Amino acid sequence: MHLLKAQHPHVPDLQQFGRIEMRAGFILVFIANVVLSLVSLVLLPSRVAIHFGIGGMADNWAPSYINTLLFIGTNTFLFFSLYFTPRLVFKFPTKWINLPNKDYWLRIENKDRTVAMFSSLMWEFGTALFLFLFVVELLAIQANLSQPVKLNVKLLFSALILFLLYTVYWCIKLFRSFRLPREMESANKPIE
Repeated sequence: MHLLKAQHPHVPDLQQFGRIEMRAGFILVFIANVVLSLVSLVLLPSRVAIHFGIGGMADNWAPSYINTLLFIGTNTFLFFSLYFTPRLVFKFPTKWINLPNKDYWLRIENKDRTVAMFSSLMWEFGTALFLFLFVVELLAIQANLSQPVKLNVKLLFSALILFLLYTVYWCIKLFRSFRLPREMESANKPIE
């Protein structure tokens, strides 16, 4: 591990990524979303608003079990997509992979480090995404329990703006994590 750190000093150590904690957080917030969806089945009336229009007014309705299935299905699809994507990176041709400096990071000798870093980054993003979806579902439950049925648009947009700001931060972090090691950068500089 120390040799890898010496070869790649700008790349955070795997322990800095907090892999175990990040994966645990990612899994826990996913489970929290599934539990919230199941609880909503008990709390909500048999027919609920599943879409809200301008001003937060309900404009599409469905049985509550459909609402629960939609939330659980979406969360489950996202969970498996984010969890397994890092492992699939090396199964596809590199031309199909969009990763910064992929010619370096997709080399077989960098496989373990690439998968470790990408996994941590995906779990981090997934945690934020599931937290956002948790807030969305809480707002949907609150809306369906109110009279008249109305979504709190201000809270929804506040949560959305926070999530989008986090997404910008995460993209910057992704690019910084997968930049070339210093010795590779200097070797690629044009001769003046």
